[in-house]
Amino acid sequence: MELWEVLDGEGNPTGEIMEKYDKKVFERGFYHLGADVWIINSDNEILIQKRSAQKRLEPNVWAMTGGSVILGENACETIVREAKEELDIDIDADDLKLITKFRTGNVWIDTYILKCDYDISKMKFQEEEVSDAKWATWDEIDDLVKKGQFIKHRWEFVNQFIKKEIEKKEQG
Repeated sequence: MELWEVLDGEGNPTGEIMEKYDKKVFERGFYHLGADVWIINSDNEILIQKRSAQKRLEPNVWAMTGGSVILGENACETIVREAKEELDIDIDADDLKLITKFRTGNVWIDTYILKCDYDISKMKFQEEEVSDAKWATWDEIDDLVKKGQFIKHRWEFVNQFIKKEIEKKEQG
């Protein structure tokens, strides 16, 4: 059973531990921690992955790489683990840059960017989690969001941070 640390409304640990998706904890107004990474390549494209049809929440939509932080991990360790499990790519936690933290639904999300090129053809997808991956432009992701084909409650919190990172890279 996956265990999560319970967070309060400000994102601080309460000292309580919960089992994955324990609705009773969420009904009491508490949260858990998640971690996302937006990987940007040298062409300023962003790596996105399509969630498997088997996913409990939001199947068959595009998303960034990430997941829930399990007890004993920090957000960077979660990103390293999820990238390896879901896409079979190796990420060095020291290369991750925190860009924002926000609350959505019953989760606080630590959001990172990583500037790196990965060869999608060499990725091995964890079938119960991911069905596809691709490099997408900022505008392509924006379009997927507008069409309801991208995971909810992420892009709107991070797109301006990502745009700034892309603009920095383009300027030099």
